Amino acid sequence: MPYYRLVLEYKGTHYFGWQQQAEGAGTTVQGELNKALSVLSKSTEVRSLGSGRTDAGVHALGQVVKIEMPLVIPCANLVKALNANLPLDIRVLSAEESDHEFLPTNHAISKEYHYRFSLNDSSRAFQNDFIQNNSFEVDLELMQKACKILVGKHDFCNFFCEGTEVNSTVREIFECEIFTISGNSAWAFMPDHYALRIVGNGFLKQMVRLLMGTIWNIGRGKVSLSDFEAALSSTPCKRLGPVAPPHGLYLVKVTY
Repeated sequence: MPYYRLVLEYKGTHYFGWQQQAEGAGTTVQGELNKALSVLSKSTEVRSLGSGRTDAGVHALGQVVKIEMPLVIPCANLVKALNANLPLDIRVLSAEESDHEFLPTNHAISKEYHYRFSLNDSSRAFQNDFIQNNSFEVDLELMQKACKILVGKHDFCNFFCEGTEVNSTVREIFECEIFTISGNSAWAFMPDHYALRIVGNGFLKQMVRLLMGTIWNIGRGKVSLSDFEAALSSTPCKRLGPVAPPHGLYLVKVTY
C-alpha cells in the first residue's frame, strides 16, 4: 500500500493524547486521524505512526506521522481531504510520499519542545488552555543556569513517568533556554510570558514536564543547582519538582 508522511498540528485540550486507545477509553488524535483515513480510503486497512506520544492535553505544532492506506492520491489533495474530515482542532499542514523504511520514531535526529508559562497574580481569560500561570516569584537567572546544566548527555531516570518500558533513560540535550514572548507579538491576546525551549535526541514520558517543574523550584530557591546536577545521574533520588500541567507543553518540531 502507498505510504505518506504528514506534518500535523493539534490543540490537545480535548484529547486523551496522541496514542489511540481501546474503544471507549477516550478520544485521541491518532484515533481521529485513523477515522479520517478510513473515510477517505473507504477501508479499515489504514495505519499511522507518530514521531512520539504526546500526553493528554499536550499540543503539537509539528507532529510527524507516517500513514499507510489503500489509496493513491496527490499529496495536495490528501491534505485537503484529510482536513475536510478531521476536527477543526487537528490540522494537516503538509504531506509527501514516503516508503516502508521510514520510521518517524527511530529516524528522528532531534525533537524540540516548548513549555509556555506566565508569572502573574492571576491568569488571563484566553490563556488557560495554552499557557500555565504561576503566581509565585522566581529567579530567572537561576533557571537559565539550570538550562545550561541540562545541555549534554545525562541519565534522566529521575525525570520520567514509569510505566512505559524503555531500553535506556540516557538522553542527550542539544539546546536549552528560557526566552520571553511579548504580548505585542502574534500572541497579542495573551499576557507577556516565558517559554522553556529544549531540543534533544529524544524524550521520556513526562520528562519535559518534570524538568519544567524542577526548574520552577530552582527559580523559587527550593532546589539547588548542585542537587539538580546530581539528579541527572543513574542514582535514584526523590523528585525535585512537580509534573508541570500538560496545557503549557508543545511538540514544536521533529528533525530528520
